[in-house]
Amino acid sequence: MKSTKCILFLSFLLLFIGSCNKKPNANEQIIRAWTGKEMMIPDTIHYKILGQDTICSDLWDRPYKILTYVDSIGCTGCQLDLYSWKLLMDSCFEVQPHIGLLFVVCSSDYDFFEQALADYEFNYPIIYDRQNLFDQLNHFPPKPFRTFLLDKNNKVLLVGSPINSPKMWNLYKKMLTRVH
Repeated sequence: MKSTKCILFLSFLLLFIGSCNKKPNANEQIIRAWTGKEMMIPDTIHYKILGQDTICSDLWDRPYKILTYVDSIGCTGCQLDLYSWKLLMDSCFEVQPHIGLLFVVCSSDYDFFEQALADYEFNYPIIYDRQNLFDQLNHFPPKPFRTFLLDKNNKVLLVGSPINSPKMWNLYKKMLTRVH
């Protein structure tokens, strides 16, 4: 009788432990929750290129967009990695010439940010989100899950940054060369 109880207990324990390993981890849950989700766009958006006001309404009509959200929590310069983004966008245009890059920045120090843009001659449009409207509408996941590949309807195709990740960059390239 004791051995039967022990065997049942051990079987239950092994079954329980085995089922724990099959649950998706937190990263997988974030990716699943965001894939297919429509990115909400605030009614008023303020664009700048190299610190100068500009109009970029055509970006939202592109068949693909990379949207990355940066806030001022932590090292803003580290989060930006503008040099890598500039190199990546050059590669993106070779793969998909109609792609848009949407950098959304919510910062407490836009002067520092504009200096970094000038230093790297980063001439892509930046969305200045002074009121944090993008995050209020979308409730972005934690870092590092704040870069998204969007389709023409602003639905999330991929979650994650292709910067410094060859595996992620390969996923982006595969998605960008899809025929619709």
